[in-house]
Amino acid sequence: MMRVALSLALLASTVGCSSFDLGKKVARLERRIDDMSAFQQEQTETINSLDSQLKLLSGRLEELEFGQHKRVGTDLAAMKEDISALRRRVPPPTAVPVAELDADEVWANQLPAETAQIFMDALAALRDGRFADALPLLQSAAGQADSSDRAGVILFWQGVAYDGLSDNKGALRSYAEAVARFPKSPRAPASLARQAEVLVRLGDKQTARDSLKKLIKDYPKSPEATAAKERLKELK
Repeated sequence: MMRVALSLALLASTVGCSSFDLGKKVARLERRIDDMSAFQQEQTETINSLDSQLKLLSGRLEELEFGQHKRVGTDLAAMKEDISALRRRVPPPTAVPVAELDADEVWANQLPAETAQIFMDALAALRDGRFADALPLLQSAAGQADSSDRAGVILFWQGVAYDGLSDNKGALRSYAEAVARFPKSPRAPASLARQAEVLVRLGDKQTARDSLKKLIKDYPKSPEATAAKERLKELK
């Protein structure tokens, strides 16, 4: 009996020690878990902070890039304007009417963007005397503006390009088309005046006079009509 009691006491003591040790291990594990959770939370907060800083830096970079592009775009626009101003100071070839050229470089802004760019490139070529380069550009621009009186202006310059190339037939065809198809075009009077000069070069003064008379009749208030009256006197 004494042995049994002693054995039970020893077992209880062993179990008690084991339970105590296990409890300490569980406590240490819980502390480690708590430490790990705190570490993870700290890491999460750090990552979130870095992400916020990255977004802020990205936003500032986009602002800098936009500002840089805007500045570069402004610089390029200023350079183009300077080049255009310098080009206008150089007189174009005699075949190119200066007043009309200056006016239509401004008028080109009324055209759709793509057509305007083609037309402006063509006028720049005419100003430089590059008639062969201007012609296909004018033909392209005229095709894009075919359904409006704007095409009459472009056809006038097409005639000028042919004039510069000494292609009298091409010039007559362009001027005649500009007047016949687009009589309300702002360049219809000038087309008739230029047409008359081509006819004079070809030796057909009678038809040239007819063109001038039509100009005076159809566009009596135009500056070209006043000049046409004087020209008629010279052709008698």
